[in-house]
Amino acid sequence: MNQKITLNSTSSNNSSNDEESIAVKRISKLRIFSEQLYKNMHPDVAAANISPSWHAVNFGAIEGRTLFKREQIARVLGILSNLDEKALDHPELVLNSSEHAQAFTDFSKKYPKADIFVSSLGNIFMQELALDLAVVLKRAGVDVQVRDENYEVQLRSQLSIFVAPHEFFALGRGVIWMTEDVLRTSYVWNTEQMQTQWFAKSISSILSAKGVFDISPQAAQLFNNAEIPSMHLEPGAEIRNNWLIEKDIFHPLVRILPPEAKSLNFQVDSWDNRPIDISFFGSESPRRETFFSKNASFFAQYPSFIYYRRGRYGPIRARFDDQSLTRIAGHLSGVSKISLNVHRDEFSYFEWHRMVRQGMSSGALVVSDHCLPHPHLKPNVHFFHDELKHLPNLIDWLLKAEDGKEMAKK
Repeated sequence: MNQKITLNSTSSNNSSNDEESIAVKRISKLRIFSEQLYKNMHPDVAAANISPSWHAVNFGAIEGRTLFKREQIARVLGILSNLDEKALDHPELVLNSSEHAQAFTDFSKKYPKADIFVSSLGNIFMQELALDLAVVLKRAGVDVQVRDENYEVQLRSQLSIFVAPHEFFALGRGVIWMTEDVLRTSYVWNTEQMQTQWFAKSISSILSAKGVFDISPQAAQLFNNAEIPSMHLEPGAEIRNNWLIEKDIFHPLVRILPPEAKSLNFQVDSWDNRPIDISFFGSESPRRETFFSKNASFFAQYPSFIYYRRGRYGPIRARFDDQSLTRIAGHLSGVSKISLNVHRDEFSYFEWHRMVRQGMSSGALVVSDHCLPHPHLKPNVHFFHDELKHLPNLIDWLLKAEDGKEMAKK
């Protein structure tokens, strides 16, 4: 239940300087935010007669309130998806991996040193992204270090990038970094989908930062439209034939694999000979629950490996032993013909980490339910997708039909 606002109109008027802050100006221009909808969701804000934009930035995000209506997000994503082709005419908005290198080469001339910050207490996926970004920057000639919240604030480089701000500025010592001085001189790299509580949690830092990188091209466009300097950023991925380390061989999930899938290395180009037909590695959601329970008999027909992580276990964190799970997920793609992606809800973001870093990098064929457009990776060229209810038919065709198998191996 939302707490009652105690601010009156007089105290709001005395906060006019805050209302004119850059974060408040930016959220008022953000197309997924509506002052009227915010007041409708939070009657106490309307009753207090204060600016909804000001309240959302200074109180709503911090209190964990709902900032954006899912219906509004869906409408805006639809509009941005239709504009996707036009975005290709603006390389400052959407860059591919080779353009990243040039962009960061230009960065290196101005910023020979850089710090990438990521929470030591957060999801291990974020640490992997931070390390991947460091590789890109180092190739561009930047002297870059990956650091966490325990570093000294005053020692940060002139170019500082904060990965997953919803984690970094909220966990442990990271809260002391959430200052105007840090944010207005730094970049944040948002990795969260707009409909999630984690995106709302990160919005204050996104709105206040010097600039924003976003793993979603649609979100980068959204921010640019709100006059927030933004760029779609994916760190790039390389083909690899090994994920596991020696101790992973003793992990229960590896021990139950067929013998031919237990080697530390696998052959990326041997698609026909991969011992597992279909693999999925992800966390639970009602949408996924319905799909996998409804199609259990279908998956039982094929050598399949479905790892479905229950929500009570929480995210995979780097400080715990379960960090091996991310290596096992990559390995599973490497020994599977099809790496399956099922969106957790109706918002069909292109899920780069699972589809590219894990699936395509391991030489697996990625099959997904429908995705929002990606500026460079195209369906039926780089991956296959279809409506969720038709995925079993698509998989059948790719694994059984001669023309489907030929398409799969291209």
